[in-house]
Amino acid sequence: MKKALLLLVVIIFVSVSSIRAQNDVICDTKWISTQPEILTYQSRSSQGDGLYQVSLYRGKDCIEAYTNIITTGFTKSVHGTMTEAMSPLRSTSRIIVAGQVLFDTECSYQDSKVNISTLMRPYNQIMKESLSSDHLVIDHSQISFILRTLSLGMGTQYQLDSLDPRNNMLVPLTIKVTGEETIHDIDCFIVEMQSFEGNSLNWVEKVVPHRIIRVTQSETERVTELIL
Repeated sequence: MKKALLLLVVIIFVSVSSIRAQNDVICDTKWISTQPEILTYQSRSSQGDGLYQVSLYRGKDCIEAYTNIITTGFTKSVHGTMTEAMSPLRSTSRIIVAGQVLFDTECSYQDSKVNISTLMRPYNQIMKESLSSDHLVIDHSQISFILRTLSLGMGTQYQLDSLDPRNNMLVPLTIKVTGEETIHDIDCFIVEMQSFEGNSLNWVEKVVPHRIIRVTQSETERVTELIL
């Protein structure tokens, strides 16, 4: 009985230690240049094809990221600023659905506080929320490239807090390296990611600059691939 109890305590301790380690994330952004890096992707699905562009560069006081997505009936533009440690500072986004419904979202971060404001048009409804977290929060502007800053290896796992701008909540972002594959002569880790946008498999280049070469999304059966 004592041995079983001791084993249970050890399991709980290891689990808690693992979770803490995952939340104490170190992001490597040294490879981000002062000259804008622009990556363009082609996406294909039964819902329609589209283009997806991500731009990163190191500014004087922060790192800036721009994401633009254009698909059938849907346009999304996101701008985010963050520290070199990937702590978000501010983000703005605009989503247009079917040329009619428009969402404008602004997020700001200070200490452990996250402030979110979303205006939905043409209904002119404003949703505001203030959240808090003791850990690094991944802003929705960082989802497209967060994998490029993390230390990856076979079996690597992360569980982070991330902002879901659709309902102004903090939700889990889980990341797990599940395999390796060479595509287009580029050695990649295969990374499973679960976020508010759904489940995806990501082929991440092993060496700097760790480009994301391909993304597949099971819910939409969408395949997005870097134009090389």
